[in-house]
Order: sequence, then C-alpha cells, then structure tokens
Amino acid sequence: MTGWSGHDDPSPQLLQQAAASFGLLASTMRLHIVWVLSQGEADVGTLADRVGGTLQAVSQHLAKLKLAGMVSNRREGRRQVYGVDDPQVATLVRLMVEKLDDPTFGGEVHRLRSSGA
Repeated sequence: MTGWSGHDDPSPQLLQQAAASFGLLASTMRLHIVWVLSQGEADVGTLADRVGGTLQAVSQHLAKLKLAGMVSNRREGRRQVYGVDDPQVATLVRLMVEKLDDPTFGGEVHRLRSSGA
C-alpha cells in the first residue's frame, strides 16, 4: 500500500505512473489483447487470430504488457498461455469499452474527438 488515502491529491510520481499505464493501453492492439485476455487465458496464436495481428506483433505487444505487470504467462505443454495479471486492469478496459459502446455516451465521445482531447 502506498499510503495514499484517495482523498488527497496523488503525488506527481503516482500520476506519472498512471499516465504511463494509460499510454501503454493507448495501442489498439494492446487494448484488444487485454480485452481478449479479460475473458480468459489464451496463447499467442489464438490472440493473433482474435486481434488480427501477426504472431510476431502480438508477441511484442505481450512482452510490453508483461514488463508492465499487466499480463503474465505460464507454460502449458509446449505453448505459453497468457492471462491478465491484474483483474483491475481487465475491469478498467472492459468498463471503458462498454461505456464507449453505450449509445447514450456517444455524443460525449464525439465532443471529445472534436476537441482534440
């Protein structure tokens, strides 16, 4: 625990870490990978099929997500199986995607895009 109560402003370092995590998820493919893994474990081939990427590209994205502590892997026979390491990250991704898919939220998304935010 960091000692941050949630009532005080977070430290600049904590905000920087949060921005870096959001930046890591700013990639469409990495976001899609986390979305797929939030539904259950998968190997690289399955992920590549689901997200429409090459094995090499998906492997590179998985390596970045693994370094960030967002996904983990384990050996299952001859394959590496990946899963979301932090359920809260999976929840965050699912909430954002579901929110953006909500038709009542669509106008807000359009305004954000138009403003350059």
